[in-house]
Amino acid sequence: MNTDPIFQTLAGAVVGGLGITLIARKFSLPTIVLLFAGGVAFGPEGLGLLDPASVESILPAIVSLAISVILFEGGLTLEPRDYLRSPGVIKRLLTIGAVVTWLGAALIVKVCFGASWEISLLAGSLVIVTGPTVIMPLLRRLRIDPEVASILHWEGVLIDAVGVFIAVLCYELVVVHDPGAAVLGFGGRFLAGALVGTLGGLALQRVLEKGWVPESLTNPFVLAAAVLLFTLAESWMHEAGLLAVTIAGIIVGRRRSEHVRQILTFKAELSDLLIGTLFLLLVCRLDLSTFLQNGPRLLLAVTLVMLIIRPLNVWLSTAGTGLKARQRAFLSWVAPRGIVAASMASLFALQLGSNPRFEGQAYLLEQFTYSVICATVVLQGLTAGWFARRLGLALPPANGWLLIGAHRLSREIARLLLNRGTPVLLVDANPRALATASAENLPTLQADAREFETIEGDERLVKVGNLLAMTDNSGLNQLLAANWKLYFGRDHVHAWNADDWDPAAISASFNGLPRPAVVSEELGAGTARLDLVSGPLSPGSIELLTFADGRFRAPRKGNGLPPDTQHLVLTRNGGYLERALARGARLTLRCSSLTNLYEQLVEAAVKREPRLSRETLRHDLAVQEQILPPFLGHGLAAPHTYSPDTTKRLCIYAELAPSLPVKAVKEPISQVYFIVSPSGDPEGHLATLAEIAMRHR
Repeated sequence: MNTDPIFQTLAGAVVGGLGITLIARKFSLPTIVLLFAGGVAFGPEGLGLLDPASVESILPAIVSLAISVILFEGGLTLEPRDYLRSPGVIKRLLTIGAVVTWLGAALIVKVCFGASWEISLLAGSLVIVTGPTVIMPLLRRLRIDPEVASILHWEGVLIDAVGVFIAVLCYELVVVHDPGAAVLGFGGRFLAGALVGTLGGLALQRVLEKGWVPESLTNPFVLAAAVLLFTLAESWMHEAGLLAVTIAGIIVGRRRSEHVRQILTFKAELSDLLIGTLFLLLVCRLDLSTFLQNGPRLLLAVTLVMLIIRPLNVWLSTAGTGLKARQRAFLSWVAPRGIVAASMASLFALQLGSNPRFEGQAYLLEQFTYSVICATVVLQGLTAGWFARRLGLALPPANGWLLIGAHRLSREIARLLLNRGTPVLLVDANPRALATASAENLPTLQADAREFETIEGDERLVKVGNLLAMTDNSGLNQLLAANWKLYFGRDHVHAWNADDWDPAAISASFNGLPRPAVVSEELGAGTARLDLVSGPLSPGSIELLTFADGRFRAPRKGNGLPPDTQHLVLTRNGGYLERALARGARLTLRCSSLTNLYEQLVEAAVKREPRLSRETLRHDLAVQEQILPPFLGHGLAAPHTYSPDTTKRLCIYAELAPSLPVKAVKEPISQVYFIVSPSGDPEGHLATLAEIAMRHR
């Protein structure tokens, strides 16, 4: 067994960080706070499972690479459309706001702790950043005013690079004592990061669009590319790598292609792992006794940062921008700090701790920064939702449905949902289907649902929180559900599926439903209907949705349903055989052999439905005869098959004159029912066969 302390510490941080993240997500608790507690519990002052001294020499490299991946993923999530909504606000927050936070926090550290101006300015620079790792989970949970959400999102991602640059500038001023060299290095660092990030992002985007990388290697390739860009920028100018990867992420993420969605999923999962690991490694180094000694002063400093500095930052940055007072008030309260602030604080504390000039002061960097992180994450995370509701910025629950496919079935479902006050958006690439839906006053959008970015920008999507993919292609439905799962969540994406699906990936439903085109045909013919019913369902009805607690959801089973629950069900009328015969034909045939009989039946079926394939029908009949002969006895035969080339079941009935002797049965065949059913409708197919058996029993 490997007892190397480095191995044990890294392995413990990876396992412990992920475990704590899982617990936090499961019970909707502040992840950063639990990680902070976990770092203390697993460190030398707790269980001693993590040995910070063993990884001290490699910790700076681990932190730098991890932060580069986190910021690249943050850049990928940025949407230029959001930036265009309020570019002035964002620019001011990144400039005026950053300076206000920096100098204001520095003054607070100077007054509260009596630290030198060098340490105070450095400590102030560390709390400039908010960070996507804490902002994005908060925004996903809150559902607030889109303009405010976009401002917080952009600020959270871009302020990281700005804050790191200012922090490094302060660090150089503290260590080098040469303002001219520090400012010159700041400008060079910005140019190096911007140039490497722009060129690298464009090159990476080109490679992905041209398909030069196998799909199975897309994620590791992009990860390696992000690390390469970070390394190139760092080699050129120290600390330029963070800006480079952020810009590269923004450029690659401009086009919300399938590649980008795949990368986002991978990077988000990787970021969760890295954040948990980093936080445990950083926090286990902290000396809690010094926190307790400075408790009152830390509490005062954090309170001033939250209640004075952040509001001053926002109100100066948003003056004259047109933002409403309630929007400015919410921005003033919400500014949680995250892993970037913690990482930079620990790195600088490590480097300055050995400097005799700052002995006894370097610890303030971590104490002040970690206190701000914990206070903002806990207080703002717990109260942001309540504050948004009080200010009227919280959006109503997204109970609406995105229906993919504008056929008759989807239109009927949409109409029932709208009648109950549930928002609906019908999406289809077929303009004729959408024209019919629009004529029925249904909300429509012509788009390819696989192209996420063409739908994501539609303002009506704000009210939508569920997906129902109802195309006839079950594979496409699974793909759509998997893609939109990232937007709505697994429990809110549903798809018609004729085959098996992975229940761990998609909350599929409607798999007992016939092919949507078949049901649409029956709805149009009046042989099927949709109803909202209460109480027990009638035998043979198919439940599509459940209406309870004022909203529609996928069918739920069990005893936990409210007494007033209603069910949206599909009821298909009997008479399957008669309808199939009406679409088929009644013939009298003379046959010399079973093969000749099948040939004539196939020709009659193709004559009625030209889209059917003769070769496929012949093959299916031959296979059926070998596996399960279609002879029912008493001179009756019922050969049958499915076909994807038809949406209407048809039946060719033939009386044979004279009867046809067949070796497999004693009595010659005198009557034949040849049934061709649409693929995806086994219920109707079996019901037709049952009606034949009942007719001739």
